Amino acid sequence: MILDTLKSKALKSAKRNNLFLKEYMLDETFTFCIISNGEKDFIGLTLTPKNEGKLSTFKSNSIEEILTTINYDLAQRAVTLALINAIGQYELGKVDIPLKANLRIALYETIINESSENDNIVFIGNLKPVVKKLSSYRKNVTVFCRSMTDEKNGVYNDIFEYEAVSKANIVVITGAALIGSTIDAILKFATNAKTVILSGFSAGINPLWLEGYNITHVASTSLKETKKEDILNITLEKIFDNPCYCIKRE
Repeated sequence: MILDTLKSKALKSAKRNNLFLKEYMLDETFTFCIISNGEKDFIGLTLTPKNEGKLSTFKSNSIEEILTTINYDLAQRAVTLALINAIGQYELGKVDIPLKANLRIALYETIINESSENDNIVFIGNLKPVVKKLSSYRKNVTVFCRSMTDEKNGVYNDIFEYEAVSKANIVVITGAALIGSTIDAILKFATNAKTVILSGFSAGINPLWLEGYNITHVASTSLKETKKEDILNITLEKIFDNPCYCIKRE
């Protein structure tokens, strides 16, 4: 499973770089995790899965404990992804990657550049501003969403997503999909897609960890200058104004 792969790669990095866990929190909108190498803090972020079921409480002060525990608890899996992203942000901070101003704009531009007018473009997760803008220039844009459907505007229940993905030329998957297990099936059905993008502030992993998976791009926010207070005071809209990147995997 892809989450198991990411947990393993993140744990190896944490041990190799002497990283330790400082704190984590499930806020109303964001779940975040803060780690440190003793000199600087690094933050990882994901969307809190509050519409997926009851969120439990748990306690841990160990990176290894979080990344080696097998669990099906939404809260713990959200913290696990935030921790993986924090370690990913640490690794990305060691390399020079070109940053852009707005993740939604960067994602839109990437899709436009990678697609033609008649391509079938499928979103797993409703990235509304991107979808709305893209639909003005691409004919076949379909969205699959668990929490809210709107068939008149091309937003369908995710029970149909595997069928649509199997016919797609471009697939865009929100990073929060990593909290669950369906992303593995989505990737297996996306074999006909020329471009598969893992996107959003929940996708702050090191793209190198995706070797062997058919994900062609990772688009996420750079949080190297972000602090806990910033996350506590920021809105869902404003998070997209953080510096961002879209990395094409070779």
